Amino acid sequence: MKKRMTKILSIAVIGAMALSMAACGSSSSSSDTADDTSAAGETTESTESEADTTTADSDLTIGIVVKTATNAHFQDIAYGAVLAGQELGVEVRVDNTTTESDVDGQVTKCENMISAGVDALILTANDSDGVSGAVEAAHDAGIPFVTVDTEITNVWGDDIDDYMPNYIGVDHEEMAYQLAKTVIDAAGGEGNIIILRGVDAASSSIERTAGFERAIAEYDNVTILDSQSASYDQDTATTTMSDLIQAHSDIDIVLCCNDLMAVGAVTALEENGITVGEDGVLVAGIDGNLLALQSIDEGKLYASAYDWSILQGYYAVYQAYDLINGTDSSEWEYQPNYDDDVYSLYTFTPDTIVTSENIDEYLPHGEELAEWTMGTEVESVSDYMWEFIDKGNDLFDAL
Repeated sequence: MKKRMTKILSIAVIGAMALSMAACGSSSSSSDTADDTSAAGETTESTESEADTTTADSDLTIGIVVKTATNAHFQDIAYGAVLAGQELGVEVRVDNTTTESDVDGQVTKCENMISAGVDALILTANDSDGVSGAVEAAHDAGIPFVTVDTEITNVWGDDIDDYMPNYIGVDHEEMAYQLAKTVIDAAGGEGNIIILRGVDAASSSIERTAGFERAIAEYDNVTILDSQSASYDQDTATTTMSDLIQAHSDIDIVLCCNDLMAVGAVTALEENGITVGEDGVLVAGIDGNLLALQSIDEGKLYASAYDWSILQGYYAVYQAYDLINGTDSSEWEYQPNYDDDVYSLYTFTPDTIVTSENIDEYLPHGEELAEWTMGTEVESVSDYMWEFIDKGNDLFDAL
């Protein structure tokens, strides 16, 4: 049975939230950090960051290695982690690989964090099967390990608690299922569908694809024309979708396992003279990143499922802090509707389907996030952003 967190903030932390963010700490980026997302939401070709975040009041350091700095989803996770670190008064050190396919590089990043003396390690795995070396390195060093976003395959059997007791993420399959139903219903409950999968070795892609397929199976007049991997990459999705357009002239819906691929699919469709949006092909993605939100606002992308990734990083630091301090697992409650027990503790964040109807509630989050470069100081946080986190917490409590 999976479990979830029922309480995030202690009395001391609640008091800390009243302090200004400037007084909580500072951050600095290393020489190999480059801008990954501009204020307008454009991504650069780069980058690999290896940066500190806070100058903390505590001697504790929590490391987090995310998949890439060029996907706003992982920037959101890192941003939430930094905010939690500032509240707790601990140093949060952020690093990332350049691409989501660099498994060996990610293991090396984790090993570097361990060698640098972090007290806990958080990872968004590039590959569910290929990062066990990072988990084992943390275990051998006596460092608590928290998994975020993508589950890691259990190769330790009943000793799993000793290696990676915590997983934080969304219910990928259920989120994708709800997204697919929303889009298919908008199309009148019928149509021909293309699925663009992510990195096939990642559990997130496997589960999201399964959610799409489960939803589609409930409709008699819906057909999957094709399903291909575009590796969670925008340019790859544009090329893949262009090829699929040549093979299929009757596409009604495109379901993508992330927003970057959805934006790439929109580009391909428009380049081939095909109308997108409510009067054309309905394209949907997952992550709620700025590029997707802007596209929804422009009437091009139909929908995006936001998995509250800011809370994933935020909760991960709190859970890592608990593990460092030996918090009793009895403080965690069972997460309903799950019966497997790969991890001892599961924390599932909520998910929200974003369309033109509620875009105004989510677009400012993407815009403010885009002003922050991963690994640099979070100099100020707007009232909107704190209210946004509170809104996510309320949705989490309602799960």
